[in-house]
Amino acid sequence: MERKIAFFDIDGTLISSNGNEVIMPESTKVAIKEFRKRGHLAFVCSGRPIRFIIQQFGEDMFDGYIAGNGTHISYEGKDVYHRIIEKDTIKKLQKSFDELEISCCFNSFHEGYAYNMPQWRVDEYNDMFEGDPYLIREWDINKIEVNTLDIFYSNEESLKKCIEYFRDKLVFNSHGPHMSADVSFKDWGKSHAIEHFIKMSGMNMEDTFAFGDGYNDIEMIKTVKTGIAMGNAVEALKKEANYVTSSILEDGIYNAMKEFGLI
Repeated sequence: MERKIAFFDIDGTLISSNGNEVIMPESTKVAIKEFRKRGHLAFVCSGRPIRFIIQQFGEDMFDGYIAGNGTHISYEGKDVYHRIIEKDTIKKLQKSFDELEISCCFNSFHEGYAYNMPQWRVDEYNDMFEGDPYLIREWDINKIEVNTLDIFYSNEESLKKCIEYFRDKLVFNSHGPHMSADVSFKDWGKSHAIEHFIKMSGMNMEDTFAFGDGYNDIEMIKTVKTGIAMGNAVEALKKEANYVTSSILEDGIYNAMKEFGLI
């Protein structure tokens, strides 16, 4: 069998949260281990920053990581790609978010920069990270490097306004009741990072698989040869997928990998 490569979203795909704890199904761990044992490559492909990904999965469960919605690629422990948001773009975003009454955090590799975020939001976000706080409240735009961002809103109407305002430039992947969304740029997202890595590594797009559940997974699912939507995925993603598996807590990843003979 040709060497395959599979890309996995995190939230709603690899892990699920019930409010009190984060769950990664044992069947998912078994499937990824068996897949790699056969010589294939397993990649995380997420909107999350690399610090969260390593904290969640360690450095041995996957061969590589595409973090920050495609803006950062790490392979076999080395950073092989990093895309920075220009300072002028950050300033324009700040101005627009002021008008839309949106708060946000700009993310780097290992820390983030809060903008108009209330203290309870900062505390809630920092609770996801071990060790030093992730979010910094006081920062100088000229001394930071940012590769992605998250937004926070007070109601669904605010999110709708934001989506409409940035319809030509940004994609918002809502986190539902958390009233937050991770953000990717239409001109560079998960799909572009996958294409970049496949070209760089000399692999073949014919041998690619992707698993996802959210709006920011749509382009990823369409880019790979075989796009798989979780049973709990948004309907827009299911429509684009080559295959819809069972939900995350019903062994969705394991079942799909078995279906396609990957394990």
